[in-house]
Amino acid sequence: MQQDASPFFVAFRADDGDVTVHIDTEVIESGSHAGILLADFSRHMAIALAQTGKAASPDAALNEMLGLFQAEINNPTDTPRGGIAN
Repeated sequence: MQQDASPFFVAFRADDGDVTVHIDTEVIESGSHAGILLADFSRHMAIALAQTGKAASPDAALNEMLGLFQAEINNPTDTPRGGIAN
């Protein structure tokens, strides 16, 4: 990690399954920039899933993720709540 690097997205899963997400919006310039970050993160996640045997390949993992991503966007299983905290 670079010494001048700092996290802009951190997610935690509680024992009860709830997920808490912290996003530093100061470093995310626009919706387009956020989309690029999500795509990059997805590729890293796909590689990790393949390397740990949780997917047959990075491409297989990415295709599975994209399919469920679109399904979740179209028909959410839950509603994020919260707001901006300084």
